[in-house]
Amino acid sequence: MIKKKNIYITLIVLLFIILGLSLKPTYSYNNNNNSLVEKQISNKVITTKEIVLYSLENEKYNVLGKIGEKVELELEDSTNEYYKIKESDNYYILYQDVKSIDKISEYDNRYKNYIVFNKNVNTKKTNLYDEDNNLVYSINKEMSFPIIIMDTDRYGVEFNNRLLYIKKEEGTITDNHNTDLHNSSGVGVLNYHAFYHKSDKEEASNCTTSICASDEQFRTHLDYFKNNDIFVLKMKELEMYVDGKINLPKSVLITIDDGGKEEAGIELLTEYKMYGTIFLITGWYDAKTYPKTEYIELHSHGDRLHNGGDCPGGQGGTIKCLDKEALQKDLKKSREDLNGSTYFAYPFYEYNDYAIENLKEAGFTMAFIGESTRSDNLVHPGDNKYLLRRFVIVTYTTMNDLNKYFNQIR
Repeated sequence: MIKKKNIYITLIVLLFIILGLSLKPTYSYNNNNNSLVEKQISNKVITTKEIVLYSLENEKYNVLGKIGEKVELELEDSTNEYYKIKESDNYYILYQDVKSIDKISEYDNRYKNYIVFNKNVNTKKTNLYDEDNNLVYSINKEMSFPIIIMDTDRYGVEFNNRLLYIKKEEGTITDNHNTDLHNSSGVGVLNYHAFYHKSDKEEASNCTTSICASDEQFRTHLDYFKNNDIFVLKMKELEMYVDGKINLPKSVLITIDDGGKEEAGIELLTEYKMYGTIFLITGWYDAKTYPKTEYIELHSHGDRLHNGGDCPGGQGGTIKCLDKEALQKDLKKSREDLNGSTYFAYPFYEYNDYAIENLKEAGFTMAFIGESTRSDNLVHPGDNKYLLRRFVIVTYTTMNDLNKYFNQIR
């Protein structure tokens, strides 16, 4: 009995030793007695105020600059009071200047798909800002970055695996050979209208027009984009491309007009994790309750402008002649229902100078037509942003048609 008891005690002691070895202690600096104190900490932290940024040179930590308030950081393990910022170029902070958080926010890394410009922005003192112009890093040294985004008043660059910005007045530009890739000669914009599940006989019987595609047909298109490395854009990215702010590889923008019978299309875009825009008729469908996922954007097809025969010519689209006060009221209501969207698709693809003037006045920045007489039917940098062309997809659109369309892009 005593022998068994001794065995149990030995096992318990060994267990504690193993646990002790696996729980590697980390340390923080104790300012009160100038010594290291044991402390369990997290490697994921956030700054609660503007803090000092250090560099390590010749075994000495030197003040390099500062980090702004509410900046999330991931740190490497340390045995002293200085912690290296993960994936950084020798940058350190004091752990006492931050507090632990459960997880780091996932920053949008879509910029990694853009083609960098063959230009660099060079700084003497380097200030890096986030999308909302909050200061993230201020580094007291000269630096040079390949430009990813050539914005109106700032340059988008990559720093510590994140897209940040340098203000134009704080940098100078020089030519630099950053890549042999070139900006795409155009972007393909596809226009769908409705979808149905081919396996559902009732859906199929209620979706018989040439603009109602089966989920099977749409899947072949998404497979085509995936297998041919065609980058599927968000609407804002197309606008940046047209404005010359970004360079893109071969890309596509998927648009779907009206808002009815879209469930099968939404399901597939979500499955493939590809983005699509639904130009919603807000007078017919409630944007607040409309089914969508993170891969679906909702933009404007007007509120009650999808009426034929209201104006002379073509199908008589209302936007071409509706009284200005009524038209502005309609456009502004649609924008409000869509959280301020600035993107529009003309009902029936019909427009005139009057329609364009009213879109501009209502705050829209881009508008889409259907196919045009221009041979390639692509969207190019510098195009008229209120007359952006689309390739209209119908049930008899073949994969050869799609391939021929995208092969125009160089």
